Amino acid sequence: MDTHVHLFGMGTWVIVLAYVTSAIGLLVGLASARKSLSAGSERARLYWLMRAALSTGGVGVWLAHFLPMAGFTVDGSIIRYDLLGIVFSMAVALVSAFVAMVVVQPKRVSRRARPSRGAVAARLSSGSLVLGAGIAGVHYSIMWAMELQGSVAYDMTYVAASVVAACLTAVVVLWLVTVADSRGMRIVGSIFAGAAVMGVHFLAMAAVQVTVDPSTAAPSGVEVFAVLFPVFVLGMLILTVPIMALLMAPDRVAAALEAEAEAWAQQHSPADSRHPAT
Repeated sequence: MDTHVHLFGMGTWVIVLAYVTSAIGLLVGLASARKSLSAGSERARLYWLMRAALSTGGVGVWLAHFLPMAGFTVDGSIIRYDLLGIVFSMAVALVSAFVAMVVVQPKRVSRRARPSRGAVAARLSSGSLVLGAGIAGVHYSIMWAMELQGSVAYDMTYVAASVVAACLTAVVVLWLVTVADSRGMRIVGSIFAGAAVMGVHFLAMAAVQVTVDPSTAAPSGVEVFAVLFPVFVLGMLILTVPIMALLMAPDRVAAALEAEAEAWAQQHSPADSRHPAT
């Protein structure tokens, strides 16, 4: 990265906020994806996977990548963003997350028809490639939407490293989707996954090489805060809806256990002992 390019123009608190946002978004996404396993219908399953994609892709990945751009500055140039490019980067995050979730969480036919380990590994690999491409694609599409007085090039070594890191991050996230059946495991996993997302961001930013040309006309796009503030508020709303749904949704596993307990109690009720054995 060039010396006249700065990542902490607003201080390190922006990076901390981005990390916390990523971790929380991933945590809610993991909980939503796990909830899809106990959905009573295909429609409910897709609903929870959609919520998982909104939280994971929209907040845990996209918003976590865009927040640090508030501190991205270049000496000798103002920075603006093309709104259409920003919308495209959001679409990359959401579509890749949803497709990856559907791949690793297929429709369950029955409890007896459990997939083989090879099938699980194949789905995890395929989903990780999709989500990994999405995580890397989010960052570079945001950079593509960026407008400044000059030109931007990339060090391909760091680009390759960021893509590999994105794929490894996707493996961690989707592996947690398949195995994180406890709240503690999801919390710990989201903490590490959020750090991995930020690692992808910094690797990708290390690849940036800017050539400033003061004679170039000032860019005409939107300022970062014109997009960031409303999207941040929307992101918090996106997280609120599944959190409330998770708190209010019935736990089908607990309901099934309760029904079995009631049936057992009825079978062994005192009324059945009116005729004692002789």
